Amino acid sequence: MRESLGRYITTISKHIKYYINQRANKFNLNIDQVHILKVLYDNQGVNQEELTEIYKSDKVTISKLLDRLVEEGYIEKRRNKNDRRVKNLYVTEKGEALKGEIKEIFKDITRVLASDFSEEEDIMVRKLLRRMSENIYEEVNKEK
Repeated sequence: MRESLGRYITTISKHIKYYINQRANKFNLNIDQVHILKVLYDNQGVNQEELTEIYKSDKVTISKLLDRLVEEGYIEKRRNKNDRRVKNLYVTEKGEALKGEIKEIFKDITRVLASDFSEEEDIMVRKLLRRMSENIYEEVNKEK
């Protein structure tokens, strides 16, 4: 009997989480906050709802992550000029100062994960993982 794909993915995910948390801890950040910053570096000015869709998470989780990032001074929320109910998200100078370090963390984890892959294997693994991610996301978000 073949081993479960979920078991491999869970084990890899656990080790990635440990690795990133270990590196991000010196900035008082965790893996989820690092991912949020990474998304915001490329999407300055998005609002919380848009970030929830980009990050593929729920509003409560995103709200808690954002509150902690604001508290630490890595991001700020600014009222939208066109809709005062909406707050747009921006990385602060303190958050921008981490950009290189955060990119390096992700670069290093990718290097470690694919260290003995050929270019063709690397491309194939990325395609398969993307499809698996889309498959589970669709399943979880099916209309009931």
